[in-house]
Amino acid sequence: MKIGVLGTGQVGSAIGNKLVSLGHDVMLGSRNPAGKAAHFPGARVGTPAEAAAHGEWVVNALPGERSIVVLRECALDGKIVVDIGNYNSAVDQPIIEPLGEVIQREHPKARVVKTLNSVSAHLMVDPGNLGASHSVFIASNDAAAKREVSGMLESFGWRDIVDLGDLAACRAMEQLIPLWMSLESKLGGPQFNLAVVRG
Repeated sequence: MKIGVLGTGQVGSAIGNKLVSLGHDVMLGSRNPAGKAAHFPGARVGTPAEAAAHGEWVVNALPGERSIVVLRECALDGKIVVDIGNYNSAVDQPIIEPLGEVIQREHPKARVVKTLNSVSAHLMVDPGNLGASHSVFIASNDAAAKREVSGMLESFGWRDIVDLGDLAACRAMEQLIPLWMSLESKLGGPQFNLAVVRG
């Protein structure tokens, strides 16, 4: 499958390299395509708009504040948009409007799916690295898109995919970030995740 990944930071790199390893045709979107190309030998690197045009799916791996602006330059109609982003300001102030809902509102013909935003980058693509059962959350207004993205998560190794319903769940998902930051500080690193224990 052709997939555009917007962002070449820690999250975008992890997602892009994993998708390449699974045989997908990946283009990463960067502000500096020429400078980043050598870091992704299995993928192409272009501008964010070029990466979005390349992909049947588009993965938003940009910080929330920046992704809203960048996505306005991208053609997303009819495409599954996997939103992993969070506002950097989420730790300091409440989120006024959740990122996933903003993206869907601004791109009403896109099929937005929110997931992976509360997981460390290395665990996003290798959940077995933790050595214990843990959970990933998913939400979308498009049930078919959510099933397809759940299949991608399963290909990454996820087994406990918790469906939270439609994009109204984005607020709760994105407000996990202050907790995540506190846990990372307390535990001394990102080698952890949350698990839903059912009775």
